[in-house]
Amino acid sequence: MPHRTTPDPTDPRPSDPPFLFVTLIAARKAGDRMLESLARDWLAEVGIRVVFADELDAPIRRKGVRE
Repeated sequence: MPHRTTPDPTDPRPSDPPFLFVTLIAARKAGDRMLESLARDWLAEVGIRVVFADELDAPIRRKGVRE
């Protein structure tokens, strides 16, 4: 979908990048994969690609413990 300078009043999707980024972070922390995917797609539509380190997917490590 091409980037629009004027928002379509009939489009219910949010288009404010800071709001979308915060939504993406909250969805990721909550483990809500559907909302995370939607937020990523909405950010991509405005030309923003977000890539996280795999910190949330990695097992929890304790300090001082070597594997």
